[in-house]
Amino acid sequence: MTTAEKSRHRLPLFSATPLASPPADSGAVEHANEPPSTTGRFRRKDYVKYGARLAAGMVSSRVLGRHRPLMVNIEPTHRCNLDCTYCDKVDASSPQMETEAALRMIDELAEIGTISVCFDGGEPLVHPGIEHFAKRAKFHGFRVSMSTNGLLIKRKPRVLDSVDVVKISIDGPSDVHDRGRGAGSFEGAMEGVRLAVAAGCSVAIRMTLAEHNVEHYPRVIALAKELGIRALFQPAIGNIMNGADPPAEHSASILAYRAAIDDLKRRKSAGEPVGNEMLCLDHLRNWPEPKPVPFCSGGRIEVAIGPDGGMFPCGRTGREDPNAPNVFEVGVKKAFDHVLRPTDCANCWCTLTVAACYLYRGDIRLLTSR
Repeated sequence: MTTAEKSRHRLPLFSATPLASPPADSGAVEHANEPPSTTGRFRRKDYVKYGARLAAGMVSSRVLGRHRPLMVNIEPTHRCNLDCTYCDKVDASSPQMETEAALRMIDELAEIGTISVCFDGGEPLVHPGIEHFAKRAKFHGFRVSMSTNGLLIKRKPRVLDSVDVVKISIDGPSDVHDRGRGAGSFEGAMEGVRLAVAAGCSVAIRMTLAEHNVEHYPRVIALAKELGIRALFQPAIGNIMNGADPPAEHSASILAYRAAIDDLKRRKSAGEPVGNEMLCLDHLRNWPEPKPVPFCSGGRIEVAIGPDGGMFPCGRTGREDPNAPNVFEVGVKKAFDHVLRPTDCANCWCTLTVAACYLYRGDIRLLTSR
């Protein structure tokens, strides 16, 4: 694989554009036929600007203790259109973010220096306001990402106008994927992948290595190669909302999981489109044995915000705290001032969160092993 071919399999880490105030009616939900965002998807020069802002923010946080939520995971809902075997996060009866309140929250994030948001879930496309959220985030010049199962993209294709990076779950070939996610879900996910690629988004497929699919990662890599995109891998942990919980029945055996990670490292070294940084694969291989995270970025330069407005250091830490600060009750700035900042995390198993922690540490191996 040539250097140019390898670069196509990389999702840019950085992005930014100038901040401005939203138009007066941009939050009006009734404007269902509003035009797409004109801010534009991030280009190379935008990632350079973003990289400079991110680096400056990390130095300010690490050296001066001046923390800001540079990167924010927004969970507008924990509802989902699927019922995956290894997911214990979905709650069909849980509250969803109110659209107008969420739009104000995005404005507040812009005011205190956020430069990147990822819409997560549940399934973010289930939320009726998701297109408005993405458009508002893009208006503020954020790098906008979305983690999705891909099935609803065909119903809401306009959301892609405001999204830079799309991560879609693919857990193996059709029969294996459908076994864990439901009949017909593979074809629906693949349609979403193709729509996102055609729209010009940076796209990655993400495989959760579980008991039913751990041996099928080569098929996912082959699929990524065929599409000219990357594949990301991470373990099906015992509890999505708490990485410290032991493996569950749906988790892969430790032996099979570690064999898969070892082979993924070999394949990445050979130039195959494995999107995880080598440093992150080394970290993830330790699962389920605790592995301390150096210089946790959670609560310092990144946070997660749940459907009810609770703010947490990341998607899996502190979620059981009923007294977590709430952005809808006290505002984004005050919530961030009181968010948990972990000092002893040793159970970080989300590959992108792991990468953020090593980036926050300033570990040059993260960039040289991409």
